[in-house]
Amino acid sequence: MTRLRRLLATVAVVTALSGAFTGVASAHAALLGTTPADQEAVDTDPGLVTATFSERVSVDVGGLSVRDTDGQRVDQGESTIDDAGTTVSVGLQPGLPDGIYVVTYRVLSADGHPVSGAWNFGIGDVQVQSSVASAPSDGGWETVGALARFVTYLGALLAAGVAFFLAFLHDRRPDRAHLARIVQISAPVAVAGTIGSVVAQAALLTGRGLGATADVDVLRSVLTDRLGWSAAVLLLGLAAVYLSIDVRERNAILALAAVGGLAVTGSFALWGHDTEAPNRWLAVGADVVHVAAAAIWLGGLVGLLVVLRRRPPYPVATTAGIVVRFSTVAAFTVGALVAAGLAMSWIELGSLRGLWETDYGRLLLAKTAITLAILVMAALNRFRIIPAIVAGGPDRDHEHGSTGSADDTNSAGDDRARQWRRLRRTVAAEAFAIVAVLGVTSVLVNTTPARTALPSSSGPVTRTNDVDTGTVSLVVAPAAVGRNTMTIRYLDDGGNPVDLASTLTVELTLPEQDLGPIQREVLKSGPGQFVLEGNELSLPGDWQISVSARTSDFTEQSTTFTVPVRR
Repeated sequence: MTRLRRLLATVAVVTALSGAFTGVASAHAALLGTTPADQEAVDTDPGLVTATFSERVSVDVGGLSVRDTDGQRVDQGESTIDDAGTTVSVGLQPGLPDGIYVVTYRVLSADGHPVSGAWNFGIGDVQVQSSVASAPSDGGWETVGALARFVTYLGALLAAGVAFFLAFLHDRRPDRAHLARIVQISAPVAVAGTIGSVVAQAALLTGRGLGATADVDVLRSVLTDRLGWSAAVLLLGLAAVYLSIDVRERNAILALAAVGGLAVTGSFALWGHDTEAPNRWLAVGADVVHVAAAAIWLGGLVGLLVVLRRRPPYPVATTAGIVVRFSTVAAFTVGALVAAGLAMSWIELGSLRGLWETDYGRLLLAKTAITLAILVMAALNRFRIIPAIVAGGPDRDHEHGSTGSADDTNSAGDDRARQWRRLRRTVAAEAFAIVAVLGVTSVLVNTTPARTALPSSSGPVTRTNDVDTGTVSLVVAPAAVGRNTMTIRYLDDGGNPVDLASTLTVELTLPEQDLGPIQREVLKSGPGQFVLEGNELSLPGDWQISVSARTSDFTEQSTTFTVPVRR
């Protein structure tokens, strides 16, 4: 128990440090552009401030706020969002004087992660410096969120995994009571971690710290979003798992452990990167399989460790049966874990560069390294240690009396005892390593996936053309095959938005594939701004994107951009 407490404390510290050095609040949606732009000085009061994100966001709590250099708010209070769900706007108080203004944003990404940051702009003849704007300082609550997720993962997977072990692998001997106690402790621990995640979410969304939990509207927003649904399914699964150790009827035990365990492991796929991944159903399915396999493996290792430590150092028949059953289940579990992990990595990385150029990739490499060490230990158990223990079957020297010489009997018994102790050590090491993997995972799940966090050289792509009214800019993100967000802005020569017609025509053509034109009508999302989100860029290559807007009842303004789209 002392070693276990030290391990958990070490993993908690590693989790906290990982979060601190990787920016765990970096979530899925990324800021693509703002109006006015960062460090831009406009001639007159723009009247409206907007921020466009790479994916859908919500502003039920949070939103945009604008302050002057004295810290006084100068916005009109309530933020709005366009029909596409990617552009957030807030009106400014009329008649703002010349000077520098700081805009901060707090929004909820579509995958359930809070996103925050800041930029600044100026009005009049002023010099705008980036040092004026600083992103909200949420480091403490980011660490709290990471630790809460670690506690939730550890408690939930341990409860579900040990319950599975008791229902499907154990032989119902007296040490069952010790394993049942692990479930009774782990389930409430997971509940406590879930409460911590909700508190951290409320704090990060509002910037109001612990006081945010006293606001009924904030709690309602958090609990009715993806995190709330995930927590509800998790709690129901934990209740079923808890009940499985108290009922006596065999079929009820099996049903509660299986269904409860599936609910527990499936709950984690309802919140996070999977919900907005390009191949959503593959991502969600792979995540469920991945977490379920991890739960069965962790619970099986802990269960086996308890059995090995509480029973004699020689394999009686029933204990050998548990070892064999676990070895068989572990073989299938490892296969499922590896297959699901590869699928999830392929979806979230986007390219191999993401492994070493992003925080997500580096964390994934660390997780993979620990997992490979676990697989080596598992292979050693399955192919060397377990066959050596089980080969002789039950210890007949103890059950039926000796049939050979005393020296032979003692030698065989000593060898089995050594292998027994060796198995206990490797099983304990595997269990501890899986706990370390959970620590890395608790940070990884709230880190921007590599497919959206690669350096700007790989996207988004920005193009600007001159037109009669000034300039028009196009931002395509992530400029990769699949779902993209195209943001179009019209500005005059002074950098102010030009309010054109309420709709814009966009035509997309891929000449090298003789594809198109694909035509879309796009509604205005703000003064001079239009956003198109969809899967039109379905093939790699140099796409021709033409935009046409009416400047009057009789004239139309058109321009064409060339945008490279990568695979």
